[in-house]
Amino acid sequence: MKICYGMLISSKYEQVKRLINTLNVNDNELVILIDKKSEELYQKLYSEFSSDPHIHFIEERFDVAWGGITTSAATVSLMKNTLNLDYDYFTMVSESCLPLYPDEEIKGFLERHKGTEFIDVRFDWTKRSRLYLAHPKPYNAWQRKHRNILAFWDVLRDTLFGWAIGKNKRFKSHHVPTTLLWYSVTKECARYMVETIEKEDLLKAYENTLIADEHIFAEVILKSPYYDKLFIKGIRGAALLYCDWYTLKAPRTLSMKDYKKFYNPKHPCLYARKFDLKTYPDVVEKVYENRNNKNFKCPW
Repeated sequence: MKICYGMLISSKYEQVKRLINTLNVNDNELVILIDKKSEELYQKLYSEFSSDPHIHFIEERFDVAWGGITTSAATVSLMKNTLNLDYDYFTMVSESCLPLYPDEEIKGFLERHKGTEFIDVRFDWTKRSRLYLAHPKPYNAWQRKHRNILAFWDVLRDTLFGWAIGKNKRFKSHHVPTTLLWYSVTKECARYMVETIEKEDLLKAYENTLIADEHIFAEVILKSPYYDKLFIKGIRGAALLYCDWYTLKAPRTLSMKDYKKFYNPKHPCLYARKFDLKTYPDVVEKVYENRNNKNFKCPW
């Protein structure tokens, strides 16, 4: 069992460096795409790790903007650049993600469920405004800060006036598939996703939408032969990733208060996000301690 980690990185040099060293074991492959805005970070990481045969830096970089199509484009590029490598599962992570168990335990779980796809695909009619209403540009800093108020306004406008102001007619249905960007899929599924997105020119179709990365991959999986191979259908948790989406906010930075939640034996999780080494170093150190302990067992 081999894992290829697709790493979409934008900041936090020390945290990224440690994550790379942690994931780069047992012939795992790491494909790294660093935000075009983070040139210094790119140069430092490239000079330190590019000579390693299992670490691959993507030269084509993107100015990744929250809510914009560039996040989806960067993810597609990551997956496409892995397809000539030897691996069984492709796993998306960022600098804020951490594996919760030793590499052998994660691979043991994947081996026991070989052929299963670990990606959330759910439906949420309130997200239609992201797609049906026109969003020609990604959010700026002010808009992102107030994104919850703007999201409420968009849903209200769509509910009352969507029939008149909806611009992206392709997304007229209220049956809106949604997912998270962080998932683990088989190499065959990753190839299918890349080929389908390119063949159907889905990056173009989603160009004037908001947060396309939470929908474009869900659409592809929903219509694919891999939908029936999902670990869980219809609820969060299928991606084996713990993330605390507290009400009307972005994912909360995890602390020791969350420790028992992401190690809850009743809810399978192999990864968690988001962590910040400077904000809550104690929980980060504890997770790394578990990761490095070969006697720390995965309960599923």
